[in-house]
Amino acid sequence: MEIAKKFAKFIAHTEFQDIDPSVIDHIKKLTLKQVMGVLVGSTAPTSKKVIRYVMENPGRPECGVYGCGFRADVAQTALANGFFGHASEMEDDQFPGGGISDVTTWPALLTAAEKCKLSGQEVITALYVGQEMQNRIAMWASVGTDQIGICNLPFIGIYGATACCARAYELTEEQTLASIGLAMVQGLGYIHTWGTDAHFWESATVCRNAVVNAILAKNGATSNPVIEKCLDMLTGGDKKIEFAKMTEGLGSAPFYTNNTWIKKWGFCFFTHNFVDVLADLMRDNKVKEEDIKEVIIHFDELRRVVDRAEPKDAEDSRFSTQHILAFQMIHGECNLKTCTEPAVKDPRVAAARKKVKVVYHPEYPKRYFAGEGRLDLILKNGKTLTGAMDQPYGGPKYPLTMDQAVEIYRKYCRGILSDAQIERSKDIILNMENEPDLKELFDICTFRHLAK
Repeated sequence: MEIAKKFAKFIAHTEFQDIDPSVIDHIKKLTLKQVMGVLVGSTAPTSKKVIRYVMENPGRPECGVYGCGFRADVAQTALANGFFGHASEMEDDQFPGGGISDVTTWPALLTAAEKCKLSGQEVITALYVGQEMQNRIAMWASVGTDQIGICNLPFIGIYGATACCARAYELTEEQTLASIGLAMVQGLGYIHTWGTDAHFWESATVCRNAVVNAILAKNGATSNPVIEKCLDMLTGGDKKIEFAKMTEGLGSAPFYTNNTWIKKWGFCFFTHNFVDVLADLMRDNKVKEEDIKEVIIHFDELRRVVDRAEPKDAEDSRFSTQHILAFQMIHGECNLKTCTEPAVKDPRVAAARKKVKVVYHPEYPKRYFAGEGRLDLILKNGKTLTGAMDQPYGGPKYPLTMDQAVEIYRKYCRGILSDAQIERSKDIILNMENEPDLKELFDICTFRHLAK
């Protein structure tokens, strides 16, 4: 229980003034990404199923559902917003960390923030303590979770989301400790669900459960928050997880929140470094798709999940490296059209998919993002171009600037928000620490003007 106690103290007593400026900047980038991701996800065809469910079971009208123009109770709203954020596949992840993400913390906290009427500084503080906690746990637990097919996004993301909500609901240190124990029994996720609605449901239920955990703990619910025992039982108890590392230097540099890699496109992160390598090789050498004979990508074992030579539909294509690289070859950039039914059925894309070959390397460790991310571009003239990136642009090695994060926000919000709404919401996010509340941001994102 020692780890949970240390985190509970950190969650309950950290103040805005304690947060490093670099963390505040990164939180603003992630807020741009998640607000945009939830909005984009609200328009995804798959989200209609959840929208229908929440509209039929709204509860009290406490919070706005992003992009939908209606209100529901805080837990149901968090459920919908958490589904949307993942349905866009624009979540930002940490590696090592088993894909721990901001799609658990941000949708849960931004929903709770509307309910609790938090200031911008309070929002930043809550996001920091939650993201820091889950990233730290996931970083050191991934030695055990990666190799058994666990997706830490929900398994460990439930801790981060609950921490955010515990802070939003002003839980005491003891109540926060109880909420951590409640979180322990409410997050599940497996790599074999990727490419199905169940993968989006993982984050949706985490966001809903996090809100409920905080409310129950505030009402006196009890638990047994032994994180060490939980993770040992999950991974078999033989993975030599370094539990002490999870809280070592807590509250000081290096800040694990800043380890969150920023996604540029709405498909699986496992493909992103290969897209960047291909794009760089083609641009720098003035290569066109018709010049390419073959593209060889070098995979670690866990990337089998994105080895889908013939994706069956749009959702499946989000986890098809062959499809994504084919789209990049033909169109010169990936965008919202990459993983759509027309793109999957496009004969040119289908033909280009056949050029992509996968080589597996058993010598790579069975970990997320193992290997050097190498891609060999074989041209019809006999020349071979090779490039490698173990991280994509947006990872800590190749961080995006604030201007680049803003451009991603503008690019994907276009057509969902008006230009004026895009600029105003962007300005609020970039000035969060000076906002007494975020009501105007929530009004824009939830289409409050449509609410009855």
